[in-house]
Amino acid sequence: MRIYDRAAKAYREERQYGGKSLEFLYHTVMGRILLKVFFCRRIYSKLVSIWMRSSFSVRKIEPFIREYGVDLSACERTEFKSFDDFFTRKCRWNCSAGAQELIAPCRGRLAAYRIDKGLSLRIKGNIYTLPELVDNRLELSQYEGGVCLVYRLALEDCHRYYFCDDGRVLSTGEIAGVLHTVRPISERYRVFSRNHRVYTLMRTEHFGDVVQIEVGALQVGKINNHDLTEFARMDEKGYFSYGGSTIIQLYMPDMISVDGDIREHSDRGVEVLVSAGEKIAKGQGK
Repeated sequence: MRIYDRAAKAYREERQYGGKSLEFLYHTVMGRILLKVFFCRRIYSKLVSIWMRSSFSVRKIEPFIREYGVDLSACERTEFKSFDDFFTRKCRWNCSAGAQELIAPCRGRLAAYRIDKGLSLRIKGNIYTLPELVDNRLELSQYEGGVCLVYRLALEDCHRYYFCDDGRVLSTGEIAGVLHTVRPISERYRVFSRNHRVYTLMRTEHFGDVVQIEVGALQVGKINNHDLTEFARMDEKGYFSYGGSTIIQLYMPDMISVDGDIREHSDRGVEVLVSAGEKIAKGQGK
């Protein structure tokens, strides 16, 4: 799929890890049967997680780095005990944004959407309701007319994510679900409503009350959030275990103004590659 690399100021075609396997699982009758009776069961996810944490998975790291051009220059260390150790690696990020500027919470492919009447999102031509994302546990009517930011993390990305501002946690909750892929190839299915999710309602210093939802994918063993009640910008919020994942943020009306290039690419259906700590919008509310 085609994305816009903001740092390089260039478009590039992004290859999808395991694309042929996902084509089979989602676009054939036999694949859909296998997906339901085997691959989406927790035992499969658990077995994959065990293998990824074992020393035997180290041999997978170097070929993966070469194939996907993973840059380790920002990593705190470059030697790993397992593929999961590599996948959950810590990186050093620069943040030069001002206090009134909103930053990306992770490295990922960003798309911005206006929250339409009826509290629904249109992502790649499919509609997902906001109440579905939080299992109707939060009142979201006040976000109508606001902004939804969707960050898609590919397997080659650093899977640690950070707070976008200073603030405190008001509430959080975990929603168990069938582990299911959130990758673009499966976009015709209602994937977000089936995935394991963790939501957090945060009161931020400069951007009002923000809802953040971490969405797990097929083969993700766990969404790991730290037990924090107060936080500062760029404090680590948590990390994903192995698997492609997504972060969703909801902002109330008139709280942020998304940068023009991100807005324009989102309107054209093109995701923008951004890094953690990078400015992606300006605050308007305070």
